[in-house]
Amino acid sequence: MNSSVKRKLIKYFNIFFWRQHPEAALRYLPVASEIKKRKLQDSKILEIGSGSLGIVPYLKKNIDGLDIDFSGPQTKMLKKIRGKADSIPFRKNSYDVSISVDVIEHLDPAIREKAIYELLRVAKKLAVLVVPEGENAQNQDKKLYTRYVRIFKRPHPFLEEHVKYGLPKKEDLLVSIDRSSRLLNKKVKVKSYPNLNLFIRNILMLTWITKNKFVYYLYLKGYLLLVPLLRRCNFGKTYRTVFVIEFPS
Repeated sequence: MNSSVKRKLIKYFNIFFWRQHPEAALRYLPVASEIKKRKLQDSKILEIGSGSLGIVPYLKKNIDGLDIDFSGPQTKMLKKIRGKADSIPFRKNSYDVSISVDVIEHLDPAIREKAIYELLRVAKKLAVLVVPEGENAQNQDKKLYTRYVRIFKRPHPFLEEHVKYGLPKKEDLLVSIDRSSRLLNKKVKVKSYPNLNLFIRNILMLTWITKNKFVYYLYLKGYLLLVPLLRRCNFGKTYRTVFVIEFPS
């Protein structure tokens, strides 16, 4: 590939897919859609467990991000706030929207419900919780973890925590949402829907777990062109569930 074509490709991906990769897009785009659907994209938003980018590439606006680690690609659109998911340092209803995307499964099961309580406590209009859940998803992560260790001779932090703590179950998450809302004396309207077919996710992850630079680049950028199609792959056995929690005024 000559340098001119390479520069054009980089410019294209920076314009249309800034700081994105496919698996993150598939979990964040539904959240962005729920926020935009309610015309809340210009409201005050807190992401719990944002890391260094969080939902910013998918909303392209300033948000507050709470986490214990902000290493990785940086953006000025994320206001970094150090803190933990189970003890958020803000008053009740401090934000219009709170979100937590693929975070709960990284917490010790003993504090997961407290983290859900905090997610609901700080939100005034909408909370969105996205969580890998269930036995099928757990079994896939165990196999991927074993493969990663075999290829790279070291564990990967997020897969290691999935295996160590185990993925939650949908029914337990719904119970935690209900119990938390009652403790907060908040009326809630909850809907949930599946996210990302397990077979499709397995293909994406196997492409990611490789030492082959071309295959890895295919995962990192090439699959982004398929995201509009992949977003429809929420059928059959799926990896995660999206919980949308509204607080009627």
